[in-house]
Amino acid sequence: GGRADERVRALSSCLAMMAGQRAGPLEEDLNKNPFLCVLQKSFEGLYRRAVERGDAMLVVPCAECLDGSSFDQVFVETHVLRAAPVPGCFINLCGQGVEVKDSSVHTDLGFAEKRICEVLQTESMYEFGNHFRVLITDRPLIGRFRTVQAAADRGGSGASGSKAAVPSPGPAGGAAGGEVGASAAPGLGALSLPRIPGPSDQPLEWLDSAPDIQGSHFDEVARFRNTFVQVPGCEQSTAERIREIVDATVHKLIRHHRLEQPSQQRQLEYQVSRNTYAALHSWIWRHLQHILATPEERLEKGIRSFASAEELVEAIPGCQGRGLGLVDIKRCSDQLDEVDHKISPHEKIACIDEAYSALQRCVADGARQAGSGAVEITGDDVMSLFILAVYRSSLRQRLAHVAHVEMYLQGAAGLSGNVQVARFEEAGYAVSALQAALKFFLDECTEERRHGSARGGGRASAGGGGGGGTGR
Repeated sequence: GGRADERVRALSSCLAMMAGQRAGPLEEDLNKNPFLCVLQKSFEGLYRRAVERGDAMLVVPCAECLDGSSFDQVFVETHVLRAAPVPGCFINLCGQGVEVKDSSVHTDLGFAEKRICEVLQTESMYEFGNHFRVLITDRPLIGRFRTVQAAADRGGSGASGSKAAVPSPGPAGGAAGGEVGASAAPGLGALSLPRIPGPSDQPLEWLDSAPDIQGSHFDEVARFRNTFVQVPGCEQSTAERIREIVDATVHKLIRHHRLEQPSQQRQLEYQVSRNTYAALHSWIWRHLQHILATPEERLEKGIRSFASAEELVEAIPGCQGRGLGLVDIKRCSDQLDEVDHKISPHEKIACIDEAYSALQRCVADGARQAGSGAVEITGDDVMSLFILAVYRSSLRQRLAHVAHVEMYLQGAAGLSGNVQVARFEEAGYAVSALQAALKFFLDECTEERRHGSARGGGRASAGGGGGGGTGR
């Protein structure tokens, strides 16, 4: 009996040692994880769109570390990651940088707190036609949490760099990870730019090879975000200040790398501006959503007031008899849907511009299939097709997206001689056409229409709104 007891104690000790060597709990049942359950049920649309893109990765805090079971949208968007061109680097839906390395997840650019989260478990899931990775961590990327005992017993990572053995990849001086979180609001000098897919990798090399300039730039971005007060109606002032910060950094980089070619300078400015807006995305986006919440509801009512596309065609002035309702505008609607997945106004402008180009291709394809000759497309036709494309798209927060784009364009135009103005002159018409299409639905959401007024009166009202939009 004594020997048996000794064997039991030895086996128990061995199992305890094995458990101590594992990363946290023996196994996390994802089907019961409170955060993942809320993500899949309460934020199903966000979850579906992220997974359907094919480049998503989820950071799921383990159940043991969660302090409660209620999660707001900011918390959810923080833990849904999109892949960046550089291996191991990701951007969450709030526009913040996240790095995965050495079995840990590191908060990076845009986070108020430097946090290292240990990966306890890695899973692969398949939903909506795509495989994606799930990292179960010992703490969330933001917010309060409970310490996971198994990780604590191993001397697990702290919220602000207690795992000093993990080196920091930051370019400024090669500081260790344990030295980064000395203050509650650390500077961004040792952090990397968030990597967003772009037309050229060369500007990213120019940025990375000048760490002092890069660090100074994002220190200034952090100060701007923490001290600047966004006032409704003064978004252009916000954009102009962002433009000043970007221009100052671009000029430093041009001198540092001795860039003389205008094309190189334009590429550099585009990337610095684009990544700066990405870093500020969550801050700007929440402001735009808040101030446009009521008009957005009115716009949604205007769109839902039409029971079918045929009814909408009848209400659009000048659309009758033109055959525009027969044009296949799916490619245009698909491009408008893509705007929902972009975080910088630069990318959104590209989507809107491509939607405008898709309209022309759709009309040309329809003419060829019908055996028609040359087809004249007027500005009114483009606006009418944009109205139909908006109606058929699943784009959300339409006014906030357009305001985001308009804010950026106004900021660029506010500084004379800015090269970005020329870059988006052609896209400006596409943006204006989309604005006119949204204005049509806003005008349609009137008391007369909601109370069943005569269709003729509705047309007159819509015609006035549509004409104003086309003239812009």
